[in-house]
Amino acid sequence: MKVIVFDIKGRFAHFRKFYSNSSSLTYGIPPRTTLAGIVAAILGYERDEYYQVLDSDKLYITAKKLTTTSKIIQTLNYIRAENMKDIMIPKQYTQVPFEILTSENGVAYRVYLFHENKNIFDEIEERLINQRFVYPPSLGAVNFHSSINYVGTIDAIAVSSSDFISISTPIRVDNLKELKISSYRGRLIKERMVVNFDTNRIAKEIASYIYDDDGNEIVAKVGDRIYQLSDGENIVFM
Repeated sequence: MKVIVFDIKGRFAHFRKFYSNSSSLTYGIPPRTTLAGIVAAILGYERDEYYQVLDSDKLYITAKKLTTTSKIIQTLNYIRAENMKDIMIPKQYTQVPFEILTSENGVAYRVYLFHENKNIFDEIEERLINQRFVYPPSLGAVNFHSSINYVGTIDAIAVSSSDFISISTPIRVDNLKELKISSYRGRLIKERMVVNFDTNRIAKEIASYIYDDDGNEIVAKVGDRIYQLSDGENIVFM
């Protein structure tokens, strides 16, 4: 298997938690649906038209943190509009707390992906190499613009192990057998995320993941779906 690797970086990020109500809270890492949206922007797929072609049984994708981030809250004024006139001449506003990821060195992630369709895989690779994106990629919110750096396309093999193994990427909880925490000195985060949407943008699958908030490896026993890259790094797709 060949895996495309690229880095995405920006000043700010916001990956809205699907269960947020009046307050817009953010995940610390991009959910799988956000990563699929970044790929869709690169390829030029329209909103709500790519959920099947970039479904988890076709697009294998994951990401790890490259920077330690912090969260800040900003209050946004949303226009309360019932018609076009209210948008042009707003009279009422609704204040909504909006959680943002940031850090002194920006917010950055390393993305790993494989698509079972060779034509789509090759197009993603070509567009990344030549910085030829149809739509500008963003880190969640459309106004949080990002830059992308193609790292390379590397070999990966599926591996299985009954022993503890170091994993660089988020681990799906239902694929986790045991954590090695005796010597762990980090911050483990557990998040519940949407895995796939149906064609009406309704959550089709939801799963829980764990990851290290500083981007460190997690030593664990994992059921299956482990891929070892040619540089020795171990990942699992979301």
